[in-house]
Amino acid sequence: MKEKLTGVLKENMALLERLYSPNFVVKQRCFENQRDPRIRCCLLFVDGMTDSQQLNADIIRPIMLNRRLRPSERLLDQLMEEVVFSNEASKSGDVETLMAELLSGNAVLLVEGQKEALMLSARHWTIRSVSEPEAEKVLQGPREGFTESLLVNLSLLRRKLCNPDLKFEKLSVGRQTRTRVSLCYVEGLVNREILEELRKRLERIDIDGVLDANYIRELIRDSAASPFQTTGFTERPDVVAAKLLEGRAALLVDGSPVAVTVPFLFLEYFQTNDDYYSDFYFGSLGRILRILGFVVTISLPAVYLALVTWHQDLLPTRFLLNLFMARQGLPFPTFFEMLLLILAFELIREGGSRIPTGFGQTLSVVGGLILGQASVDAMLVSIPVVIIVAFTGITGLIIPSMKGPILLIRLIWLVLAGLLGLPGYFLGAAALLVHLSGLRTFGLPYTSLLSHSFSQHFTDTVIRAPWNRMLLRPARLSPKNSRRQKDPFRQP
Repeated sequence: MKEKLTGVLKENMALLERLYSPNFVVKQRCFENQRDPRIRCCLLFVDGMTDSQQLNADIIRPIMLNRRLRPSERLLDQLMEEVVFSNEASKSGDVETLMAELLSGNAVLLVEGQKEALMLSARHWTIRSVSEPEAEKVLQGPREGFTESLLVNLSLLRRKLCNPDLKFEKLSVGRQTRTRVSLCYVEGLVNREILEELRKRLERIDIDGVLDANYIRELIRDSAASPFQTTGFTERPDVVAAKLLEGRAALLVDGSPVAVTVPFLFLEYFQTNDDYYSDFYFGSLGRILRILGFVVTISLPAVYLALVTWHQDLLPTRFLLNLFMARQGLPFPTFFEMLLLILAFELIREGGSRIPTGFGQTLSVVGGLILGQASVDAMLVSIPVVIIVAFTGITGLIIPSMKGPILLIRLIWLVLAGLLGLPGYFLGAAALLVHLSGLRTFGLPYTSLLSHSFSQHFTDTVIRAPWNRMLLRPARLSPKNSRRQKDPFRQP
């Protein structure tokens, strides 16, 4: 049974204090009206999360100096409507609701003789300023990135979409943390089936705490065992706005600078915001290079291992002679050379990402050069293997968001190629295609092109067509309003 306030001020203070004590950051300020001492109040707030100047000037001072206040049943309404200065005020007698508001940074005003309390907006704390995300830099385009403040992030998104159809739904996730989450979508563009499915998955979340957006990403995604993500993530408001305009939905989490977008398709791994902020020729070339880089980084080690181990007859004679000379005196087979260098490269990259930026870049470059040269001089690995692993690592850096799946596929294919040769490589490729074809993201095929119109299939997939050719939104994301712009080449 939910606890309720009584009409006695001391009892209400003791009831709330029993719930939050011991907690020295929760402060109590008791005071009374100078004209009528029967009007006694107690203001509860969390030190460091509220604006002390606002509490003093807009709440305490007006109540103490007001000469028209009298004890009555409508005293709380009179305080809320005529006395205190607050842009957001409400009342409640539910203790759980009051505690939630208090611990979220609002002030709670208890009044003698009242069975309800006022909840007044007074949040104020230090937040990180808006800056460009380190992991999503652009050559040209907006430099803004989300911060850890939900309200700031919503305002950044609202600036991009000055449209009354942009909707923000308020949610609370986490039994202990009660983290505020905002569900964002554009009414009339979003696919209602996807939106309802997202709401159902959010309602099913039952966890102690949500400290970052990735908690929610893992809890609502399809195929949790797959290394490929079926929910997108970004720290850029312009990217979220673009996805909302295509009919997707987004989740913003208080305390996290990362926005979650759904649904997320496989092709989105290869799309960047630079594709749309630069010339479409350059954008298309960059996208093709990223796709080729993905194929190369997962295939090159396995293909090389299969050729030099099982299919030497497919290699040119001069290459075989050079390879034989390079491998003279080496203690390990090619498979262990490749595996050793791949793991060493990943260790250097992981170490470089965990230390300050300047030191991280130095560690990655110097560590790679020294390790590679020292390994060759010590006759632990051959020069061709060093070249293969280095080129594989460089191409893998083209798509940083796929580093997990790339590493896993690369190692699995390497083992298959070492055991079976090229048939093992092709077996791994077939298994990957089957796996990708079977994945779904909020009811949509993971490898879907999303468009029902053949002419629009390739306007924003492998290449990025000019804007005057991208006439339609993805029909499966926005089935009721698929027209993005008027056809400039059609006569009226």
